[in-house]
Amino acid sequence: MMLHKGNMIENFQTWSHKTVQHGFKSVYHISFNHMKRPYNILDMQTLDELDYLLDTIVIPGDYQGLILRSSKGSFVVGANVKDFVSAHDAPDEDIDKILKRGQDVFNKIEDLNIPTVAIMGGITMGGGLELALACSSRILIKNPVPEDTQYTTHQLTKLALPEVKLGLLPSWGGTTRLPRIIKPTKAMELICSGRNVGESEALKIGLVDVIVDRHKAEDCAYNIINTIDHRGIQASKCVPPDGNLQLYWLGCIRSGLSVESKRRCLGIKTNTLHLIGHWRHSKPVLACIGIRPKM
Repeated sequence: MMLHKGNMIENFQTWSHKTVQHGFKSVYHISFNHMKRPYNILDMQTLDELDYLLDTIVIPGDYQGLILRSSKGSFVVGANVKDFVSAHDAPDEDIDKILKRGQDVFNKIEDLNIPTVAIMGGITMGGGLELALACSSRILIKNPVPEDTQYTTHQLTKLALPEVKLGLLPSWGGTTRLPRIIKPTKAMELICSGRNVGESEALKIGLVDVIVDRHKAEDCAYNIINTIDHRGIQASKCVPPDGNLQLYWLGCIRSGLSVESKRRCLGIKTNTLHLIGHWRHSKPVLACIGIRPKM
């Protein structure tokens, strides 16, 4: 909890840190620390506070980079499911507002002119993973071993976009950004199944860039900020990853997000999901997941 210019920030801790290797420029840290829960979620208040921190501190500030992390055992377990359940019978405009809120905040992170690094540990799912996908780089904290004094199973790596299990699509950038970061076919499989990805697989498929011990994560993030080709990463996200797969919805990030919103909106309103065949035999994921018409 913190107070900034009269505004109470309840679900974050923030600080800046200067290092010689960055020419004494500060790296800004935003640490998720939900006040009312033992884990972090992306409810509307948390999104509003993150948006405020970006607008008032990060964007106007003279920073070398931004690090997003967690003060709890896991990074971010996802969006607040209650927000979407309550939107089931809401007008389309209200649903669009929820979807646009998350997309707008994540777009601001992706559009920053400085490198952004997500330090993830434990459970990172749904909106939490979509947030990390908007960053320039992703660091994964190595799984603890049972011999560790603070060991809990909640600290074991679980990365996923499980929205499909609720009859939804990952509409805060999941279906648009994931195929640009890992192989499109693997992205389709993960989105259509909603399954968990463990530590070793996450590194193998390129979902994370490096796995480090917890006490080395911050230094690793500083090194990435100092060496990463941030502009090159931003440019690569605007290019379709594989023309052979006819990924026609991947014209640009913004157009993909627009399609995401429409598909997820329909998914909520009808509360149904129909998977057309196995992912290997289906069209791109936005076409492979069809929504039954409302009766």
